[in-house]
Amino acid sequence: MEELLEEETLTDNGITRTNIALRNVEVLLRLVSNLINFERTDVYSSKMSVSEYELNTYMNEIYNSFSSYAAIRRIEYTYESTFSYMNVSFDKEKMDSILKNIISNSLKYTPENGKVSISVSDTNDSWKVIIKDTGIGIPASEQSKLFKLHFRASNAINSKVTGSGIGLMLVGKLVSLHGGKISVDSVEHQGTTIKIVFPKKNKTSQSISDEASSKFEALAPVLPAPNVPAKTTATIDDPNLRRILVVEDNDELRSYLVSSLSSIYNVQACANGKEALIIIKEYWPELVLSDIMMPEMRGDELCVAIKSDIEISHIPVLLLTALGEENNILDGLSIGADEYLIKPFSVKILRANIANLLANRELLRMRYANLDIEAKSMVPSANGTNSLDWKFISNVKKIVDENINNPEFSVNVLCESSGMSRTSFYCKLKALTGQSPTEFIRGMRLKRATELLKEGEYAINEISDMVGFSETKYFREVFKKYYKMSPSRYAKEGGNPSAADMEDDDED
Repeated sequence: MEELLEEETLTDNGITRTNIALRNVEVLLRLVSNLINFERTDVYSSKMSVSEYELNTYMNEIYNSFSSYAAIRRIEYTYESTFSYMNVSFDKEKMDSILKNIISNSLKYTPENGKVSISVSDTNDSWKVIIKDTGIGIPASEQSKLFKLHFRASNAINSKVTGSGIGLMLVGKLVSLHGGKISVDSVEHQGTTIKIVFPKKNKTSQSISDEASSKFEALAPVLPAPNVPAKTTATIDDPNLRRILVVEDNDELRSYLVSSLSSIYNVQACANGKEALIIIKEYWPELVLSDIMMPEMRGDELCVAIKSDIEISHIPVLLLTALGEENNILDGLSIGADEYLIKPFSVKILRANIANLLANRELLRMRYANLDIEAKSMVPSANGTNSLDWKFISNVKKIVDENINNPEFSVNVLCESSGMSRTSFYCKLKALTGQSPTEFIRGMRLKRATELLKEGEYAINEISDMVGFSETKYFREVFKKYYKMSPSRYAKEGGNPSAADMEDDDED
């Protein structure tokens, strides 16, 4: 990809996407390296290559390796010691792993404008390093699992930060090899303080060959790319394009999804479920594409909220997740998700899934709009349907049917009877049937008129009154426009033997 950037002429959009891919490949490579190195350290970590180092000099090197990153993140990053010069013994590569992993974690999980401090002090026979941050902290109920393999705190998983859950386990192991002790004091939403005490002269010191030493590789801390605002792609506000809401907390992935879908859809985007619930009732998307693991409100929680709210329960939800186990997929579908796509995914497959969901909604819309279906027979049957949607349509048909002969019956009365605002009701009915409330009421009135015409028991002006038209002339005009023929002609072609006795309205 680096060669592609250097040798090929790309559009601005192509350059942005390639840079996103490169940054994520680098993160993936560091994670893979950590997995490989962890296996190696499991074999060789019991062997120590101890030498003597001047502690302030060494600590300044460690501190300086993170200074640029802290500056970009606008984190107040400091180092201090209680001495000017002191020699201590340790295995440098292992000590690098200990300190770099702890400091990188502090920086990763501390928000912009936070603080991370490193302080070193000594006693007669030991030295102590304290790394303190004002980050997200660790939930009290999970702190006992800190040094277990692959453990990541729940709030860390829900953050935008990549991690493997290997670093702290290795840190605990390497601290013990040095004869040291580590303790963690953390309060969620306030920060974490890690204290490590080492002996000045390591009693477990032993020399090993250069060959064995070279087999040990320090675990590379995985630092995320600094939170530089991603270049966004402007969406075309084309009323003919379908509306999609993208809900994704990762800035780069959200920007990429918007960029990938903007050419064929009107796309809005936000970073979590809480924001999405607000936007949905302003933007009225025709589909919600959401990640599952997000801060504030998870994607599965958002899906439950959508499917249990009658105003928006018709909106299909496509969940994106890295949780690909069968039980995870079944859990997602059981809460009402219309589709479940596992990361990493192909953009072509994503687009095909979106297109299929929207096409299925079109078929479902025809069924909802079918005035021949009796309200009492409307029960969920097809994939993608929601019982709240059937309940809504059934209730609307019932209300209109009960007021079919009332010329004063209006959209406002229908909205009030349904317990919804005019905007919410309009968007809901339009999404389900493709018709506005006015069109839906008129359609039901005319449908009832055709039934009465076929019966042949009433004159045109009587039928007009019975279906809620205050003027017979207007009824004829609307009927002819809707069915492409006059009421009396409809009655004749409908096989009504008494049609000849009706008032002839074919003369225009």
